[in-house]
Amino acid sequence: MEPFLSITLRNMPRVRRLDIHSYLPYLENLLGYLSVPAPILEYLDITNEPSQTERDIVLPKVFGGRFPKLTSLSLHHLRTDLRGFNPPSLTRFSFATSTNTSIRNLTSFLERCPLLEFIRLRFYFTPEAPDLPPKKRVCLAALKELEFDQMASTSGLLDYLILPKCMEMKLKGEFTGEEFNDYNERAARIHPSSIDHLPVMRGITKAVAMRNSCVLSGPNGYLRLFFFEGTRDNFDAKFFTSLSPISVLEITELWVGQKTTYYRRPWGQTSAGVRDALGVLMKVEDLNVVNCEMAPFFSALGVTSDGGIILPRLRRLTIYIGRDDLDVLALIQCAKARKERYRPFGVTLVFEEKLGADLVERVESLRAFVGELVYRVVCAPKFDLW
Repeated sequence: MEPFLSITLRNMPRVRRLDIHSYLPYLENLLGYLSVPAPILEYLDITNEPSQTERDIVLPKVFGGRFPKLTSLSLHHLRTDLRGFNPPSLTRFSFATSTNTSIRNLTSFLERCPLLEFIRLRFYFTPEAPDLPPKKRVCLAALKELEFDQMASTSGLLDYLILPKCMEMKLKGEFTGEEFNDYNERAARIHPSSIDHLPVMRGITKAVAMRNSCVLSGPNGYLRLFFFEGTRDNFDAKFFTSLSPISVLEITELWVGQKTTYYRRPWGQTSAGVRDALGVLMKVEDLNVVNCEMAPFFSALGVTSDGGIILPRLRRLTIYIGRDDLDVLALIQCAKARKERYRPFGVTLVFEEKLGADLVERVESLRAFVGELVYRVVCAPKFDLW
């Protein structure tokens, strides 16, 4: 360590980027030496490897707190009150800790960083129950992207922030409206006043309801939600209505399914659940189904005995077949019923493997009952939903 220290400390006035990844006790000893100023330091990443230690280390006031040009700061598995940091030029901040951290400590730090554009927070402890939203919030006028893990979402920190230009949010948690989930962990409920002022909440027109994840987006950006297994076993009306106060009734493009990379069997749903879920979204025009059992969807999209129909504005149905065989006859019956009593919709079939002659013949028989038929062979999309 001595050659590193002597060279680095002697040249700190010339250092622009510094990454330190180590573990106890080496990191504790090392950080004590970092006391000289760093006048042109722009990027600082200090990581205490969690696989080597079960506790955070105390982060001293490195570089005397003097790094006027610092733009990116990452502190992982450290214990600090952040009062030793005052970087007015900071634009990116990533912080992970397993030590109970004061919300006021965090908001005070964020308030001293008016140029922040990106925040990622990961807490490895159970926060106290959040209080009611504060009367005074910190306005992060430049923030564009925010990521909270499960514990950060339950901490109530979001209630303390005003994000007038935030374009993308990733909130990880179980949004059930209940106080605790099945694992006795606090549910990541969102207080209405926390998000009603966010641009990303206005004009939501697209939803990606993949298994255990959800992406809502509109003309201004994205809101990504990650759900625990227990909350996303069923696709039904409760899934969308539980997102209140987020306005999802204006959605025109809907993706449903699961990541094809990690699941061998298609995602199964009940016809009643699919009907309830789609019945909430009356304005959907494009429905995309990825790696799902299709029988419940064909049943739900068909015309009922009394002439009822869901998704009356549906114009295109796109099905990613994946490993599941396509029930062409059921799709024909669904398309035929809608054409006879309503209007036909276009169908796009996406296969992962080349179609055999018999399947091509069956698919072609669908053409008479739809507005447009397209089928192609490509890999199903692999959604990165955090």
